[in-house]
Amino acid sequence: MVPEGGGPRIEPASLDLREHDREVLEFLSQDPSSQVAFQGLRRRLGIHPEQLSRALHRLADDNLVEHTDLGYRVTPRAMQVLSPGSLPSEEPGVIILQTYLPANLDLRGLVQGLRGAWIGPLRWYGLSEFADGMRLAWALEDDTIRLETFIRPGQLVVSAKVASPDRLDDAARLGHQLFQHIVREVSREPFSGISG
Repeated sequence: MVPEGGGPRIEPASLDLREHDREVLEFLSQDPSSQVAFQGLRRRLGIHPEQLSRALHRLADDNLVEHTDLGYRVTPRAMQVLSPGSLPSEEPGVIILQTYLPANLDLRGLVQGLRGAWIGPLRWYGLSEFADGMRLAWALEDDTIRLETFIRPGQLVVSAKVASPDRLDDAARLGHQLFQHIVREVSREPFSGISG
């Protein structure tokens, strides 16, 4: 969801930011369309929860970060104060599985049922919305495996980003566990014309 490499740099003269404020802002600005949960930020950045909470409040007060019901994201104002052209491109993950979704499936309802869920050892990470679909992400507590689910009309793709290649088999197992959870959510939706 968010690239691993160094992120954009805040212009030092433009704002008076503390160290944790800067870390949070740079991290969230790497994928401006994402909304990352508080615990996802805490795990990823390694900031004590109280320090993270204070940093988020300061950034929100400066209109640089906003809190939504899905997590935290940068505001357009934050993107204006970042150095232009410094956003890195995101490396794609390894596709674990890909499948067709029913054409009449309520994608928003599916996402509503999935967001915030902890699935086995996977912890909710965040969500990004695009014109053609949504990306939901989960990660292990130590962030060595991150799974991203791309949901578009008619398509579901689960991909993995791993800290090292030897974690790929674990990521595949977790990807299938995540897929089983998604299938249960999809199966809850009634289908007209199908009789039992």
